[in-house]
Amino acid sequence: MKIKAIEPTPSPNTMKVILNEVLPSGARNNYTNENKEQAPMQVQEILKIEGIKGVYHVADFLAVERNAKYDWKVLLQQVRAVFGEEVLEESEEQQLAHFGEVKVFVQMFFTIPMQVKLTDGTTEERVGLPDRFKESIMKVQMSAPNVVKERKWVEQSTRYGNFEEIGKEVVEEIVAAYSEERVNETVKELLNQAGAVEVTIQKREPYKVTEEMMKDSDWKNRFAALEQMDPTEEDIPVLKMALDDEKVSIRRLATAYLGMVKGDEVLPLLYKALLDRSVSVRRTAGDCLSDVGDPAAMFVMIKSLKDPSKLVRWRAAMFLFELGDESAIPALKAAQDDPEFEVAMQARLALERIEGGEEAKGSVWKQMTESRKGE
Repeated sequence: MKIKAIEPTPSPNTMKVILNEVLPSGARNNYTNENKEQAPMQVQEILKIEGIKGVYHVADFLAVERNAKYDWKVLLQQVRAVFGEEVLEESEEQQLAHFGEVKVFVQMFFTIPMQVKLTDGTTEERVGLPDRFKESIMKVQMSAPNVVKERKWVEQSTRYGNFEEIGKEVVEEIVAAYSEERVNETVKELLNQAGAVEVTIQKREPYKVTEEMMKDSDWKNRFAALEQMDPTEEDIPVLKMALDDEKVSIRRLATAYLGMVKGDEVLPLLYKALLDRSVSVRRTAGDCLSDVGDPAAMFVMIKSLKDPSKLVRWRAAMFLFELGDESAIPALKAAQDDPEFEVAMQARLALERIEGGEEAKGSVWKQMTESRKGE
């Protein structure tokens, strides 16, 4: 096997390595260190590279996944070497690079939060919640003695930044969303079913959030109201108001909701969020604009190639790879010299696609999903 090309994917932690050989139709393999003996020799060598987590092989490409703290520039040179390509020696200054993407999980006991888990692919950190959550769970242990069976990890939206800041922010949001009254109602509901073979929790029904609610002096009440929202176009005025909230958590959540609503009406509001003082809000806005997929957003994403945050610049370059046209060429040429390898590479690939007259290729995830449909 030989490498034809290497392309980024929508995830900064996965690269697509295109090969000159194609697997038989319907064949696909997922390799990790646990089953590497079953992999072709070259894939085994890739898995030996420090920082590589796994390799998914389908059709004519490998989806290579890294640990987030390792630099793609270093890893890809080693991957190329596996296939017999000559690579330049890296200086000792090439150190591990953290791209800032952190996955967040909340452990739930039925519908009561227990603790928070943060991971960047290499490091994992757990963050405790205030005592009132632990005390509530202790009260209902008699009705559900097998706490291990009844608890589960629920993935939340991806965050960007360092563990300390993210952990503090997530705990604040949980405290705001799960007031003492809300948790006590759940405890009462569980205790009323003590001894039951199957315990059921009544589903919370979303209620209409008004502009008056978003004027509450306590940010926790504002966040709690917004958190339970099932956003529709009717909620756009409230979400517009929330974009000016002093609390980052509220601005970020409002931005995410606008991305869920979609439509022409949300575009100017997402443009505004793309200029927010918080990197977290700006990156969320970029993700939302990519999800909406409207080429009308191209001009703001071109400007975002100069954002102070590499996370936002990378998202802008990816958007232009997906939807950009000739108007993005000057900005993409400049972005090829970005000091961040991931940003520069994504800009180069966007430029190659546009100058080559190719249509947007879509994400590797879409290709993998379509491939699995044939099973």
